[in-house]
Amino acid sequence: MGSLAVDTLSALQTVIVILGVIIIYYATRGYRRTKNKSLLFLGLGFLFVTIGAVAAGLLFQFLNFGIAEVEAIEAASEVVGFLLIVYSIVGMKS
Repeated sequence: MGSLAVDTLSALQTVIVILGVIIIYYATRGYRRTKNKSLLFLGLGFLFVTIGAVAAGLLFQFLNFGIAEVEAIEAASEVVGFLLIVYSIVGMKS
């Protein structure tokens, strides 16, 4: 991968992490205030999505994992995250 592509990917993953942390913070804060479990699952979902981005970056740049392995790990983490997000929206009983 070229240097520009790696730099762009790193910048985008950094933005994902920053936005993920903000969403996790507000979802957790909302849960603590309201005890609404859907907010807890929403925060957990975004935690997994964010962890996927972080893991992908670390594994690729520092541990020399191949792109296919990194994408598989990131995708698995994102699937879990999105399942939790969907559950937080439609699966929770009021």
